[in-house]
Amino acid sequence: MNEQSSLPNAISNVISDLADLLQKEVRLARAELSEKISITFRAGIWIFAAAILSIVAVLLAVQACVLALSAATGIALHWSSLIVAAILGVAASAVFAKVGLMSPARSLPIAPSTRSSRT
Repeated sequence: MNEQSSLPNAISNVISDLADLLQKEVRLARAELSEKISITFRAGIWIFAAAILSIVAVLLAVQACVLALSAATGIALHWSSLIVAAILGVAASAVFAKVGLMSPARSLPIAPSTRSSRT
């Protein structure tokens, strides 16, 4: 009789331990996910801050180019600004053209072929 009552107790203990293990695994997965989200969020904030500082640095470099052109040639600041803007525009369009030509999407047809496989 003792063996018959110990088997249901053992099964009950195994099921209870399995449920406890499952709950602990779910808590661990939630904690790991929360930590990964936190790390990703912090990394995103740092990347955003670096991007803002990079934009400020580029704008300061452009301003330095305008002032250097004005000081070196004696041209008025507004004309120096236009000259530097034109140079930057040409450089940007050249980069855009180069990237646009290298894009794999340019080689794919926009519309599907209208040819039928039947002859």
